[in-house]
Amino acid sequence: RGKLNDLWRIYGNQFAEWLSDQVTEVVRKDYLKALERFFGRYSIKTYEDLEKALRAENYNDRVVNGLRKFTTFLEERRVIDYHLADDWRRLMKIKKRGVRDVFVTDKEIQEAYKVIKERGEEKRILFELLVYSGIRLTHAVQLVNTFNYQKVYIVNEKVARYPLFAFSRGKKRGFWAYAPKEFFELLEPIKVNYATTKDWVSHEKVSANTIRKWHYTFLILKGVPADVADFIQGRASRSVGPTHYLNKTVLADEWYSRVVDKIKEVLEG
Repeated sequence: RGKLNDLWRIYGNQFAEWLSDQVTEVVRKDYLKALERFFGRYSIKTYEDLEKALRAENYNDRVVNGLRKFTTFLEERRVIDYHLADDWRRLMKIKKRGVRDVFVTDKEIQEAYKVIKERGEEKRILFELLVYSGIRLTHAVQLVNTFNYQKVYIVNEKVARYPLFAFSRGKKRGFWAYAPKEFFELLEPIKVNYATTKDWVSHEKVSANTIRKWHYTFLILKGVPADVADFIQGRASRSVGPTHYLNKTVLADEWYSRVVDKIKEVLEG
C-alpha cells in the first residue's frame, strides 16, 4: 500500500486546503508544521513503523491529531478505505489527560444566550441552531452558509429538519439538523467561517462542544433513547442501511417533537 510518507507528499497540499474548513488557522498551521517534521524524521511503511514513530514522539498532541485529520481526509477522498483508516486511528492514540469533562447546566446555557444575543443577530442564530439541534459546529456553519428553505422538511406544526448529507462525510456523518419549525422559517443564509464562529458562541464554560454535550444529556434526561439521541445529533454509524435509517428518522421525529418545547423553555427562561 506504499508509504504513508508518499501519501503525504502527494496529498499534503490538498490536505492543507481541506483543513481550512476543519480547524482554526492557528491549529491548522500547528498540525501542518508538526506533520512536516514528523514525515521528515520517520519513514512509515508498516503499522510497526507508525507505532514506533508515535512512541518516539511520545504521542505528541499535534502529531497525533494532525495524523488523525490526515487519515480522515484520505478516507473521505477514498484514497484509503475505512478499514485501513480505522486501523491507523487505533494506533494514533490521543493521550489521556487528567482533566474532567466540562458540563454546563440549563441555567448556564440561558445566561450565555442572554450575552450572545447582545453580540448581534448572526451570533444569536448560530447559538440557537446549536442549542436546538445539538449538531457539530462545522455542520452548523455549513448549514447557515448554504441554507436553502426549499430543502427544509416540515415534520409537524412544531418541528422541522434540514438535511446534512451534503456536507458530512467520513466518520463525522450527520443526517438531519432538527429545530423548531419557526426557526427554519425565519432563517436566511449567513456567510461565516468556522474559525471565527467558535468565539461567537462561547461564553465562560459554554462553547460549541459543551452545548453539544449538554444537548445530549438533556435529551437522555427527557427520556429519549440513547441511539435516537445519537441520531438526532448526527452521531450515526457509517453502516446505517436504508431501512434502519428510515426507522431512526421516524423515531427521531417522534422524540424530538416531544422535547422541542422543553429546549425552547431553556432559552426563554
